[in-house]
Parts: sequence; structure tokens; C-alpha cells
Amino acid sequence: MPQLKAPTRFLLRGSALLIGLLILWWLVLLDPMLSALKGAGDIAASLIFGGNSSEFMREDSSRNWTFRVPTKIIVPASRVMPMAQQINSIDFDVARTDVISFTFSLPVFWAVVLAVPGWRRNLRPFLAGTGLIALVELLLLLTFAATSAHRAAAAMLSTRMGAFESWLLRFSDYVTVLVVPYLAPIVVAFAVHPELRSGVLGWTSQDKQPSARSSSNGNLSVAAGNSRKSVRS
Repeated sequence: MPQLKAPTRFLLRGSALLIGLLILWWLVLLDPMLSALKGAGDIAASLIFGGNSSEFMREDSSRNWTFRVPTKIIVPASRVMPMAQQINSIDFDVARTDVISFTFSLPVFWAVVLAVPGWRRNLRPFLAGTGLIALVELLLLLTFAATSAHRAAAAMLSTRMGAFESWLLRFSDYVTVLVVPYLAPIVVAFAVHPELRSGVLGWTSQDKQPSARSSSNGNLSVAAGNSRKSVRS
């Protein structure tokens, strides 16, 4: 039976680990991760947004999440509200499926790092990358909350956003929810794991070696043919 090449073994291990870790994440780790994200979000929100952010995130009875972003705005008087009103925070609801995306990067990162052979060599990149991924997810969550609060504040003030501002908010949501959570695990894994980088570069260099050898063999055969012709002449 032919032995599998190193890239094939890596892909098979990574695929098996990804399936197993995603199942573990969904069945066991998801609720603890959301609780940890809530605690870290409360602390980070109090530092970044200021004000009372003790309940920056809270889960309601339907398992959706309510965000409270501290911000001070004055809503002008209108027909519905005859007097101007000061608002100290903006609350908005987010579906649980959208909040879950801010914990998705960790199991993917674990699968990529653990697919590299050698548990001891993976320990330091595993720990460093886990902390970095957790920080990235927290920053993405805060960015998502800030953009959502800005959009809600504009709606409350009846402020019409410009085309560029509206596009920028939509692009920010797209990047924070649908791009970075899927791209960050790969980028961080290559950044913190030198053996993963060297392995991938080694695979690409090995793929180039046969063509180089064949070309060199061709040059040798041409040189040998020329030498034979010179001898005959």
C-alpha cells in the first residue's frame, strides 16, 4: 500500500479534527464560551464605551441576546414625544445564531494547529493562538455592537446617513460576522506555528523539485548528444 504524502496526511488529520472539535464545540463548549464571552464583553465594554456596562450582553427567555451599549444622545421633541429626552444607552436584540459566530474561530484554529504532528511542539502555539483568537473574537463583538448601536442611534434621531456611511456599516457587519471569524483561525495558526509555515513551504518546494530535476536531466541529455556529435565529426 503506497504511503500517503505529508500534505494528504495533514489534510486528513485536519478534517477529522475539525469535524470532531466542531461537534464538541456545539454540544459541550458553546454555552461556556458564550458565558466567557459575556464576562469579557462586560469588562471590555466598560473600558471602551464607558458608563455602566455591567450588562453589556444578556440572554432572554427565547435564548436571543440583548446588547446594551452606553451612549448619551438627546432625542429631539416630536409629535409622539413632545419633550426632548436624553438616552444613556441603546439596547438592541441579536439572534443567538449571530452571537454564536463570535465563538466559531476557536475550534477551527484548534483543528489546524493539532493537525501538525507532535503534541509537545504544538503546545506553545496552541496556547498562544487560543489567547489571540479569543482577543480577536472579543474585538469583533465590540465592533459589531458599536456599529449596530450607531445605526440604532441614527434611526432614533431620524438622521439620514450618507451613502458611504451606510455602505461602511454594512461592510463592517459583513467583515466582522462573515469574513474574519472564518479567516482568522488560518492566519493566526500560520503566524504562531513556525513548523506549520515551514511544512507548507516545504511541500511547495518539494513540488517544484521534480520539474527542476527533469529540466536538468533534459539539459544533460542535450549536452551528451552534442558531445557525441562532436566526437563523430
